[in-house]
Amino acid sequence: MGKLRNFLVCIAAVSCPILIGTDNAVGAALRSAAYLSAGVYYPVSNSNSPNTDKPDIPDTPDIQNNSEYPSSYSQQSSSHSSSNDSDTPEYPEPDILGTVIRLNETELTDDTDYSVFTENSGKIYRMNYGKYSSGGYIDLKSGAQVRNCTSVNNSVLQAAAENLPELGENYDPAEPQVLIYHTHTTESFLPKADSYDEKYPTRSFSDQRNVTAVGDALCNALAKRGISSVHDCKIHDYPSFPGAYQNSAETIKRDLEQYPSIKIIIDLHRDAIINADGSLPAPVAEINGKNAAQFMIISGCDDGTFDMPDYIENFKLACLLQNCAETAYPSLARPVLFDYRCYNQNLSTGALLIEVGSHGNSLDEVVYTGELLGNVIADALLAVDS
Repeated sequence: MGKLRNFLVCIAAVSCPILIGTDNAVGAALRSAAYLSAGVYYPVSNSNSPNTDKPDIPDTPDIQNNSEYPSSYSQQSSSHSSSNDSDTPEYPEPDILGTVIRLNETELTDDTDYSVFTENSGKIYRMNYGKYSSGGYIDLKSGAQVRNCTSVNNSVLQAAAENLPELGENYDPAEPQVLIYHTHTTESFLPKADSYDEKYPTRSFSDQRNVTAVGDALCNALAKRGISSVHDCKIHDYPSFPGAYQNSAETIKRDLEQYPSIKIIIDLHRDAIINADGSLPAPVAEINGKNAAQFMIISGCDDGTFDMPDYIENFKLACLLQNCAETAYPSLARPVLFDYRCYNQNLSTGALLIEVGSHGNSLDEVVYTGELLGNVIADALLAVDS
């Protein structure tokens, strides 16, 4: 019975991106049921799938072990876009390296034999989500974009995007500035291939296969830029998927109490995008000659029920990160999604959700993006503190 329940929950989670695009009354009812089963208030464009390869995670200078868009939006290109590699920044090593504080490492193991999943159930297409021209999109000064899915006027958001977020006093390199955690910790990725097996397991406890590996790469990159961080690896979506956001909220509260110096809180996920024909798009951008999974920031807007009156501060941070990403790594970021969602962003004005890749991306691609995201967050902190 437990296996059947878990299967149905996974189906609901994978179906969310498709249901988002269904606008009739039946679609609304299906969406409500799916979101309720997933333990969230609004659509979550997330699913899960593991990878057989151990990622190449950059070494951390100092580690302390203290144990969505609808699937219907248009494809801009059939192949990934290339950034101007000669313009990508090279960061000098700081005088003082940062520290990575890794919390709540799991003792659960993943003993699945992934080699048995060889059925060709559908194709994987690597492509790039580019720029959009409809009235629902706002252009930022860097050329990056925001998708406004709310009734807040575009001019209000445009004005807010011109201002830096308030992230507290200047940072002390000895104290952590960034918290990385995962509400859906077991979300993982497909093998690097041109096709996928629909029977492939949808979750992994292994921190070498799931989104924890992306968080490690991000924190390691921050440390190399002299910024300390906390990476909380606690599993919030097992043994019960419903209630994962309530579980992760308690983790945030504990971590903020223990490390009050934290300014930026990132809930790191991955997306799940499925084409109507059953194929999987794997959003990528070419950075320094390598495929990096595109990422998407979700910034929540209060609909009057979230107790999130200062949501515009979170939005300012989202725009700052988006501008930093577009400046350093053009085309790496998909447009920011600004929508009526909470995702624990009521707990801090520096809290955002970031989707790295989709379940068609390879682990190598998303781990590389984690490294690049570390540089993006470091650039944002320096912009605020300068």
